[in-house]
Amino acid sequence: MTGAVGAMSSGISSRSAPSIDLPARFLAFALVDLLFVALTAPFAMPLLLGGYYQSKLLVFVHLNTIGVVGVMIVGASYQLVPVVLQTPIASERLGRVSFWFLLAGIVAFLSGLYTGRLPLLGSGGTLMVLGFAIYIAVLVLTLMRAPVIDIVGWHIAASLFGLAGGMTLGLLLALNRGAGFLGGMTLRLLATHIVLMVGGWVMVLLMGVAYRLIGMFTVSEGSLHPRLAWLGFALLVGGVWLLAVSALFGLPTSILVAGAGLFFAAHVAFAAQLTRLYRLRRRRGIDIHMPFMVLAAAMGLLAMGLVIVGLVTDAPALSLIWVAAVWFGIAGMVETAMMGMFYKIATFLIWLRSYAPLAGRYKVPRLEDLYRRRLALIGFAVWLAGLIVSAGALLLDSRTLAVVSGMTIAVGIGCFLINVVRIARHWRTPELQPRVRTNAR
Repeated sequence: MTGAVGAMSSGISSRSAPSIDLPARFLAFALVDLLFVALTAPFAMPLLLGGYYQSKLLVFVHLNTIGVVGVMIVGASYQLVPVVLQTPIASERLGRVSFWFLLAGIVAFLSGLYTGRLPLLGSGGTLMVLGFAIYIAVLVLTLMRAPVIDIVGWHIAASLFGLAGGMTLGLLLALNRGAGFLGGMTLRLLATHIVLMVGGWVMVLLMGVAYRLIGMFTVSEGSLHPRLAWLGFALLVGGVWLLAVSALFGLPTSILVAGAGLFFAAHVAFAAQLTRLYRLRRRRGIDIHMPFMVLAAAMGLLAMGLVIVGLVTDAPALSLIWVAAVWFGIAGMVETAMMGMFYKIATFLIWLRSYAPLAGRYKVPRLEDLYRRRLALIGFAVWLAGLIVSAGALLLDSRTLAVVSGMTIAVGIGCFLINVVRIARHWRTPELQPRVRTNAR
């Protein structure tokens, strides 16, 4: 193996890693959902202009948050957490059970949101909560078995608290659709749910895992600044929970702004850490994940900046500034980062399964040969253009720009999915020619 592949082998896969079918089923489901995002984006993006709390828009948002981001995070966690902790996963069987609960729950929940049928909403929400509860239990048991928990492990542990709180509120909100028993608390619970799910679970986990993965991708793991990482973690967790509690109990705006300010400072610390890792990297050149991660960090800063502006200006609950903050947090930061990391993680796992046993005896492809780099960069550029146009649509309240942004985003996702198919084709190893050895006479 090359040095880069060797570093990735110790970072993504080890004896502690589960059977590859466990994460693979989640990633496949998430990619199918991403395809639906691409197909519906041109029709769904104009809905952003009407405010957040609409049934059809909620379907699109949850297709992104739970169907793509949530499912992909669960699958990636089952693969990466045991490796990070150097501890086998507590139960692969329970992990597979959680998949079926989440699959059935997401399908029922999205169908209930679209049709407005409370039984589907309630049953779907309950199944999803059970699936996430199993996921939390498996990771907690794995954490308890770990000999040492480092900064990445603490990010993982903190993210599980955010998920537990967010999914509980999400179930209440699902049952409230049509029943209305939450009354005036609905928007406050909705805001808290968004903060805990997007900030408390997804962003906390993403930032922590990014420290390990980016260091591995660029061979710069020793360049992580420990004090800055711990400071960022404290700012992130403190900001998330201060913001969540303030939103839930309707505390003064000054406290909300303080929480958002801590959250913003955590994103600054994360961006500074990325800059340090990339500047001190030993693997030179522009790796495919780098533009995605740089954009993701910028989008995270933009999202939190919009939250602060919205709080300071006392923007109405259904103002487009909140829509923009959620959109750029989910699509701009999280989904962008996931696409960049997917290029590295998926190619390595498939290379390890299909080609590693043959290396040395056959001429095997490099990791970069499993996809088209030019198509990946084109997809990134188109995706970035879609995000920019969506910003213009929200700023100008333009339906035309919203449709254009949806079409552009769909093309960007399409480029990514074409490369995913190319990567997946290597799951079954093609016929390879053995290396020819000639003996000198």
